[in-house]
Amino acid sequence: MNLSRRPGRSRRPRRKPPTPFRQRGGKPVTDADSPSPDVAKTGSPVVMVVAWLWVAVPFLYGLYQLAEKSSKLFE
Repeated sequence: MNLSRRPGRSRRPRRKPPTPFRQRGGKPVTDADSPSPDVAKTGSPVVMVVAWLWVAVPFLYGLYQLAEKSSKLFE
């Protein structure tokens, strides 16, 4: 039995920290380059409604089908 190694420790060396992504000019991307969190991008309300309907209608139909078919199990 080898007692020289402590349990839970790996012999692999630690990885180097990741390098930041670079913009086209080769300049590293920093938090200062991103827009502030106070500035929210707003889209068209019509697009937002259509997007919600695109997801909600099939989801609700699936829930309806699930309730209909599962109710038959308990009859």
